[in-house]
Amino acid sequence: MLNTIFMAAFAYTPRYLYDYLKVDITAIQLIVTIFPFTWFVFPPILGKLSDKIQNRLIFMIVGAVGLVITSILLMLTLNLILIIILLSLIGFFGTSSTICLVLFQEYVENDQVMVSYYYAITVLGWFLGAMLGGIFIDVYGIENIFQFLLICSIINILLVIFIREKRALIMERQVREPETKKEEILLNSDEDSSPLSKSIYGGLFFRNFGIRPIISVLAIIMAVHLSTNTEIGFLIGINPLIQVFLIIIMGRIIKDKNIKFFMIFGYCLSVIVIIGYIFSNDFIGYLLCQILISFSFAMFWTSTTVYIAKNTSPENKGKYTGYANSSFYLGSFMGGLFFSLLLFTYGDYYISMIFMIVFPLISALIILFKFETIQESNLEK
Repeated sequence: MLNTIFMAAFAYTPRYLYDYLKVDITAIQLIVTIFPFTWFVFPPILGKLSDKIQNRLIFMIVGAVGLVITSILLMLTLNLILIIILLSLIGFFGTSSTICLVLFQEYVENDQVMVSYYYAITVLGWFLGAMLGGIFIDVYGIENIFQFLLICSIINILLVIFIREKRALIMERQVREPETKKEEILLNSDEDSSPLSKSIYGGLFFRNFGIRPIISVLAIIMAVHLSTNTEIGFLIGINPLIQVFLIIIMGRIIKDKNIKFFMIFGYCLSVIVIIGYIFSNDFIGYLLCQILISFSFAMFWTSTTVYIAKNTSPENKGKYTGYANSSFYLGSFMGGLFFSLLLFTYGDYYISMIFMIVFPLISALIILFKFETIQESNLEK
């Protein structure tokens, strides 16, 4: 439900600003960078704080309540400055809510198959946000999109109140953990250094720098060639729907020996997708691009999160997960600013997209030459 809210806000806020408030496209691109900016700033702060106090549930409750209040306020205002502030609050409260990932990893003891199931459910939320949001807009109009966010936020808070955090049990499991596993993650408990390969952060940054600004305004771009919001919602939603199955598969086949390959291949597919967006002008073309981006995300993101989950402990899992999320969204934010500059300079989405092709390729090269598994790093030492 949380990702249903995120996807609806991320996908349709640009349409709301463009079609209803008549905001300039360059300004829209700048405004939507608020989402990745907040998701860059807050994850490491909230993740490390949750590690320190060892209470994840309180962050989830604060986030759920905050999303309800923010959705109500968005429904009541047409002031652009206030809307920008409230959109940043959606980012903050959303980040607070996503601490549930860390809690889930602790509950399942970092089992990569179970973690893949978690991500499959979250991307199903993305599909519902895109598809149901598109249907809602066709029925009630783009001006009422924040009513949809409120409905989803209320359902989310009703679900959160049933979650229980058994912190004592989680810590007891950590104490009982086999010595061989403890040795593998021993370095990860060291606050003075990060044993995880820093290349994963660069990979996430440059991939999102190149493609995420395009995705943020994809609904506007598609609207030029497609006739209904339901079609647009389906195309945006089919991406995460396919990811539901792909991430489950990836969780079962990703191993230490092939994790690097899937990261590289996933980033390379992002290059192909940007080229596809440039040349697509009908439903089928966009559908093929959305299928490819599903494979891309499932490969590089599942590989990265499994790598982090398997090589961190309850004492620092929130921190390193926060670092990964921050890299991911810092790329989105900086890429959004760069894409806005391109739009201001050229005034055309398609010309601007050409310049973005190189960045996912940089991600692939970073992983190719810099990434090492924990086992490989320990062998070198």
